[in-house]
Amino acid sequence: MPPLGLLYIAAYLRRRMGTEVLLLDAKLDRGIERTISAALREFRPDAVGISALTAESFLAHKLAAAVKAAEPGMPVVIGGPYATSDPEGALGDAALDVAVIGEGEETFAELLRLIISEGPRWKDPALLRAVNGLAFRGEASVERSFPRAPITDLDSLPFPAWDLIDYRKFWAFPSMATLGERPYLPLFASRGCPYHCAFCHNIFGKTFRPRSPENVADEVAVLHGLGVRDIEVLDDIANCDPERFDGTLQLLLDRGLHSKLSFPNALRGDLLRESSAELLRSVGTGEISIAVETASERLQRYLGKHLSLPKVSRAIDMLADRRIFTRGFFILGLPTETPAELRATIEFAAASRLHLAMFFTPNPFPGTEFREMFRRAGKLPAAEKSIDYEYFGAPFNGGTMSDREYRLLYRWAYCRFYLSPSRVGRIVRDGPMGVRMLRRAAGLFRNYASFSSLRED
Repeated sequence: MPPLGLLYIAAYLRRRMGTEVLLLDAKLDRGIERTISAALREFRPDAVGISALTAESFLAHKLAAAVKAAEPGMPVVIGGPYATSDPEGALGDAALDVAVIGEGEETFAELLRLIISEGPRWKDPALLRAVNGLAFRGEASVERSFPRAPITDLDSLPFPAWDLIDYRKFWAFPSMATLGERPYLPLFASRGCPYHCAFCHNIFGKTFRPRSPENVADEVAVLHGLGVRDIEVLDDIANCDPERFDGTLQLLLDRGLHSKLSFPNALRGDLLRESSAELLRSVGTGEISIAVETASERLQRYLGKHLSLPKVSRAIDMLADRRIFTRGFFILGLPTETPAELRATIEFAAASRLHLAMFFTPNPFPGTEFREMFRRAGKLPAAEKSIDYEYFGAPFNGGTMSDREYRLLYRWAYCRFYLSPSRVGRIVRDGPMGVRMLRRAAGLFRNYASFSSLRED
């Protein structure tokens, strides 16, 4: 995906501080360490910020080392999901000076002002304690400043600074949706989620903060102007407020902003209304994701998700009736999960009218309640690598079954779901690239089966 978080921060810095920003992306540059060294000489920045997922953290540390090797005194700031979930782990690396926790726009801008105004004194813990939303090395250990309040008026934020990257290069890669390589761009229509799922990073907080329908429609118009009609909405829970969700879709219709909308982070299935499904069909939909996780009522309560499974089944049927391509998310191997519960989840998926199912292995990310559940179940591995935290072949089994039984059931999930002639027919009929999607499903299985050979190097 394009680095949407960095593009938001860059736009914010330019508007609020008149800052010059250079943005580099390791996805697009195989020689990123050499590029960084050259950029430091030519651009001469006041600070360097690095954003990373947990699975990418080993690369973030390599990039920080490259910065310090070229410019030992350069302030290096880490942000994104990795820094938010495990700032103590991140700051165990002396090449990283400070971590931004949660939303980055206001925090990084305030930190940058401190770096520019104070010079070498900026790392004084007394000064950093005054900047909300940071983690930093104090006198004895890693400290955290007071948490920063979430940005309430998201309409006040400038749109992402798309001019800073060649976003067309991302069109050569698959995206978060399952629609293949194509012209697309991502968008956030809201931030935050009021639910308390144990596996959540909680980057955007537990208050749902939507943008106004008018502001979202304005950004969709901008993306259309960039040559894109295929838009991926990355919200944690885009339909948290069904009235506002419907209002946004209706405004897109009223303004003639027909698009191919996809929701790769999933809609909340038990909140989806028939009016929303109809509007999604009318505006244009590429793919809807529904995060079910588990068919066990006990585990729904244990995880804090509290999803109504009957309502989810109805939502899937509503989308299927309109031939809207829909994929389901399931987690197999949850803490304390029994073989019977895991099989019930597989059967729920197989009995549904979903086009695709993605069966994830559980990830006990640092800083989450999920990790504590693994610890309590005695299932937390003694040795971990950052690359273990990818989403399809993570080597974590929190269930009560043996690892061998778990892997056999995991493979059976894909066989049970996809070896259905009627499902294959609906995938080919309803999918914009049905045959390619079948190949993608087969690829997910192959990736899992071969994951044990993957290493950080």
